[in-house]
Amino acid sequence: VKGSARRKPGQRNFMEQVRECRDNGYLLSSRKMGSGAFSKVYLAYATRERMQHNAKLASDLRGKHHAMVAIKIISTAEAPGHLNVVGRGPDPTYRNSQHSYLVLELAARGDLLEHINWVSERRCSPGLDEEEARRLFWQLVSAVAHCHSSGIVHRDLECENILLDDRGLLELTDFGFASHLGLKSLLLSTFCGSVACTAPDILMSKYNGEQADLWSLGIIRYAMVTGKLPFKERQTHRMLHLMHHGPTFGPGMSPVPGPDPIRGLLQLRPCARLGLQQVARWLAPRRPS
Repeated sequence: VKGSARRKPGQRNFMEQVRECRDNGYLLSSRKMGSGAFSKVYLAYATRERMQHNAKLASDLRGKHHAMVAIKIISTAEAPGHLNVVGRGPDPTYRNSQHSYLVLELAARGDLLEHINWVSERRCSPGLDEEEARRLFWQLVSAVAHCHSSGIVHRDLECENILLDDRGLLELTDFGFASHLGLKSLLLSTFCGSVACTAPDILMSKYNGEQADLWSLGIIRYAMVTGKLPFKERQTHRMLHLMHHGPTFGPGMSPVPGPDPIRGLLQLRPCARLGLQQVARWLAPRRPS
């Protein structure tokens, strides 16, 4: 009968999320900005009432001359383990029994994946040029080093979780799977992140969070300079097979002398991976001889 057809489950779910966001002071748009295995990111607008109750949010948005934010909606019913949200954004996280909502800063230049694709199209060559890749990777390594020095492991490092502002500065975001470690020797077991950027030790369920982050840094560095991911496979056992054989490298991938940080980070044995200090030394500007 006309008008009596039920909405599809996905539509009903989205409308519930719209209502949930509205109740918390945000107008959720239908523009999807990204998605992951357990989450989706939408463009949203902070209401005037919300900004009146959050001075920091109002100040941030006034400086940007708009009221737009990004809201990441994570399905807590589907995500493995529990989410320990320690990330920062312009407003606190809110949640219900089904979803967690992370209010994130809207980056002027989008995320790193979008930037790599955009630059690749303009250059008619995949990936970023070495100078830009080196500059951005230096910022990323510095951000991860700051997290690790504070006892925080990210566990979901990927290009989509790295934002660029209007000055081209990098900001690490989305700490939905982050964990605060009291003991550096503690092994974790919760599966986190996307398979394409996840360390083999996470796929095998026992891992050190800091060492797992190092592997993901190698994946991101590879994506920066080649415009693609080194390993791409949906099934875990096939992904582990690809990882065992290692990434392939085209000619001229690492024009700077010295140990290649990609090879050093993408080591199957976690303890064999380059440490952040070693990577930082490789990235440090070299004085002319």
